[in-house]
Amino acid sequence: MIGTASVATANESEYGTTIPDDGPAYGVNSSDFYRLWSNDVDDGGLSEDEFEDGEVDPREGAERALARSTDIPFEHPPKAAEDWTRGDFQDYNSGGSEESVAPADANLTDGTYIKDAFVSIAAVQPSTILHDTNATNTTQYVAPDGEVLAVSDFRVALPDDEKTDRERVEWSLVDTSIETVTLEADGQTLSTDDGHRSILGYSNLSDSVTLEVEATISAELEAETESCTDWNANSEVCEEWESYDDTISVEQTVRDTQSVVVNQLSNVSGRRVNFEAKSDRVGAAVHPDTEWSTITVDGDIRARSNWWFYTAGTPGWDEMVTHKANGSTTSASSVRPVQVHAFPSEAEPHVPTELANGTVPLRIEETWGEERTGPELPSVIDLETASPYTNADSVALSSETLDEGALEEVTVDGIVRGQSETVTLSELQAVHEANLTLTVTEDNSTHATVRAEVTDTTTGDPVSGGRVEIGNQSVPLDQNGTAVITVQNPGLTIRGEYNPEGWWRTDQPYSSAATTTIVPREFLGFQTFVDLVIVTLLWFLPVALLAFGVDYVTNGELLGLKRHSRDR
Repeated sequence: MIGTASVATANESEYGTTIPDDGPAYGVNSSDFYRLWSNDVDDGGLSEDEFEDGEVDPREGAERALARSTDIPFEHPPKAAEDWTRGDFQDYNSGGSEESVAPADANLTDGTYIKDAFVSIAAVQPSTILHDTNATNTTQYVAPDGEVLAVSDFRVALPDDEKTDRERVEWSLVDTSIETVTLEADGQTLSTDDGHRSILGYSNLSDSVTLEVEATISAELEAETESCTDWNANSEVCEEWESYDDTISVEQTVRDTQSVVVNQLSNVSGRRVNFEAKSDRVGAAVHPDTEWSTITVDGDIRARSNWWFYTAGTPGWDEMVTHKANGSTTSASSVRPVQVHAFPSEAEPHVPTELANGTVPLRIEETWGEERTGPELPSVIDLETASPYTNADSVALSSETLDEGALEEVTVDGIVRGQSETVTLSELQAVHEANLTLTVTEDNSTHATVRAEVTDTTTGDPVSGGRVEIGNQSVPLDQNGTAVITVQNPGLTIRGEYNPEGWWRTDQPYSSAATTTIVPREFLGFQTFVDLVIVTLLWFLPVALLAFGVDYVTNGELLGLKRHSRDR
């Protein structure tokens, strides 16, 4: 199936759950190295003493113990996975002409003389296996530009020497080689190499492709034949021999394939908005149109998606099998490639960036996309996935601290390391200011009928989208920008709010608005009268006290009240 990839499972072999003992190495620090092996066997019951190893640096010992007790995800596809894989790849050693050293799941091929021949893809990088809905049917995403790491080996089976009274045949191996290792994509040659270890680069891939590595193996054998030309029948001994050499050249072609999908970011789009009612607020709707890890604005302010990452050893590479003429032996692999995986986390998309004063400069208003059932990761992976979850291929952002130009250019990072796209959001739209008017059209002692009308503050045109809320009631506006709401047991005043559609969801966005209207009454009941007196006092008492205080301090200049003192 196009784009499918194998996934590590628990207890593949006695070596598959062990962290390699030759790391940290190849520029990968201890903090990252011990996190690379999520398919190791975790022990959540480690004691405090096991977090302290006197033979290593205390920090490294703690990091190693933590990785043994649980799995730690990455926020971004880690470069450490590639660095380790490329470095450890150099540890592969072929077996010579009499042995073929192959990963456990290599597809071996036998010819007449060339035996146990194979080529195996160790890694395609950078790449990420996506766990979106089903862990048994995953997709391996790659960047348009990358490399394929492959190993190849074989052994040569020489025929047994022959010896009779009248003929002798001795076999010898003259030469062997892996002449070419070729990388193709759907029949098109991308790069070539030779030897037992090959690093094959590619560029400008697109869509779904099948990468094929083909190795051509050659061997040259020599048969030295001696034939009797003078046979003594009496003594039954050959008196004279004639010799000649026969050279045999053979080739064997072996292949390995990997189906991948290029995770393009070429369809990123979006638009910016400003707000008439709040000039210091800006916003942008960004549509990556695919899985993404971060969106960056204003240089270093990031929004994080709900896709998180873990790494694990590539299945089939924890063991190496040495094949000989008389059998095979298995040992721990000297090459342990690492694969990056992405999964939907229970953590919602968020903004991790904070300013020096502790404020978050960017707000995620909403994310939206396809609703999916979350995947089940292999049982050996100690990480929780979200289910169900939203594949947020669109996001609305806003800020009250950034200026308008900060959102003009955005950079979207994909789920494959190093893959990003920077786009300019040239479309700018205004979020218009709205005006809400409430009119009480009918009123009695039990209810009031309120007519709400929403218009564009600038043009006066009716606003037809959104809802008006009064109390616990919410009514949508009709095409004329009005809504009618019946309020039970109204007080002296009625407060209403206009809640527009999200500015990212409509072609003509509006800001929210609120207002209060007084309920007209021809008579006042006792309770209403009391309420009116209390409201009036609460409104005017602070003003009266303020005026009296000012007049007292100014010795009567405001109201003519003067302070008097007694003569003693």
